[in-house]
Amino acid sequence: MAQACLACEKGVPKRGRRRCPLCGRVFRSGWEGVVSHWTARHGSDISYETFWVSLCRAHRAGRTLECPSCRKGIPRTRKWPRQCPECAQVFRGRGWSGIESHWRAEHPDVMAYEDFLAALCPAHRGGGKPGIDYLPLGDR
Repeated sequence: MAQACLACEKGVPKRGRRRCPLCGRVFRSGWEGVVSHWTARHGSDISYETFWVSLCRAHRAGRTLECPSCRKGIPRTRKWPRQCPECAQVFRGRGWSGIESHWRAEHPDVMAYEDFLAALCPAHRGGGKPGIDYLPLGDR
């Protein structure tokens, strides 16, 4: 009988930066540094080998930060309205006004907002014209 994916059991998103399912540590590039982290922090509870073979294919994958809008086939043209790649919510005008609060409320289980923002390609992020087609760095 196959062991269940530890990351799935702990609710770790399958997209975005890789995170330790036990303590939530975020890894910079794929799973880089996971062996030393796991051995030092969690090796006494579960061996690294047991942890690694338990991961499902989606959690084990190294490349996770591809543009979500490209992946869903959303056109890259400036005339196309900005829309959420997960639920197709269209945002005001051709800008991203309200995306942060929308993403945090509706899709926190998909990937962290910061990862979503970092994953957008330049064409989907916009040309940088305030109020028209740019993605703000935060609504704070």
